[in-house]
Amino acid sequence: MTLSGNLPKWINRVRFDWYRKTPRRYPLSKSFPTRALFLLLAIGFVDLVVTALLHANGLIVELNPIMRPVIEQSEWLFAAVKGMTLIAAWLVMLHYSKSHLVFIRHACVCGSLAYVLIWTVWFTAGG
Repeated sequence: MTLSGNLPKWINRVRFDWYRKTPRRYPLSKSFPTRALFLLLAIGFVDLVVTALLHANGLIVELNPIMRPVIEQSEWLFAAVKGMTLIAAWLVMLHYSKSHLVFIRHACVCGSLAYVLIWTVWFTAGG
């Protein structure tokens, strides 16, 4: 028999209620309910900046067939379109994280791995 077995049941509820009400350990918990979402958006932002800078200096050609005509028109237009897609993805995942947090976490991890793999292959194959 444990020590807590001798205590009234309401004490367990009182003892652990404070834990459920404490905020998450990282400060952006409402904006980024999982660190995997932050990672995916950080990778997307780094891709946006690096691609725009390298293309502006004439060092790369965009291999993404959807974004190629956009970046060829203007790097600023590319940054705006890419930024809007990142914001849209963030808003959708933020909305669904309230009911499907584990799925969002796994999707962001898989998306991050795929993003880095595709970007690395295109960057090395295109150069």
